[in-house]
Amino acid sequence: MTLLPICLLALIPVVLASPTLLVEQRDANPGCTEASFGNFSWMVDEFDYHASYIFTTPAHQNSWGYTNFNLSNPALPYKAVCNATSSQLNDFFYGDFWYECSIPDGSPAGTGATFAFNRASGQLDFNQTWRCSDEDAQYPTTFRGYATVNLTLECNDTTWTNPNWTMGQIYSDREVKCAPVTLPVKPYTITAVA
Repeated sequence: MTLLPICLLALIPVVLASPTLLVEQRDANPGCTEASFGNFSWMVDEFDYHASYIFTTPAHQNSWGYTNFNLSNPALPYKAVCNATSSQLNDFFYGDFWYECSIPDGSPAGTGATFAFNRASGQLDFNQTWRCSDEDAQYPTTFRGYATVNLTLECNDTTWTNPNWTMGQIYSDREVKCAPVTLPVKPYTITAVA
């Protein structure tokens, strides 16, 4: 037996496995490209804003604001988890800082989402970059979308003051809690590069 047939026999499993591997990679997220080019909109799920203003003395406060929401993209099987904490008094969020959302480990390099929020105006800005390889695994399409939405938050603002305050106790506690908001958001710009 010559060396050439042995080499060819050794390559058969590799040749047979390669098309299957490409199909599995390409079909890992079927419909991604079609959803991205279609009537696209994100879903902002359960946007939550709340804040706490705690005074340990009449002149010393420890105050924080929080935002949390999930960002659903119809082209992706996962949600981006977006949250931020701020101690910038008094509204905490002024739309001047961009916060990174969490995406699952193993997501393609260069993909992700960021957001900025302005508490006074209710403006939420966000962008997301994602990649679709369902139609061409060798040359996936990278999408980048940008959106702005003005949120109308319904909030309860309560303040408790300790009438018998002494050093070492909480002097006052103000809590702002807003009802979660869920709504679809269309991009104002979306780009695609293959």
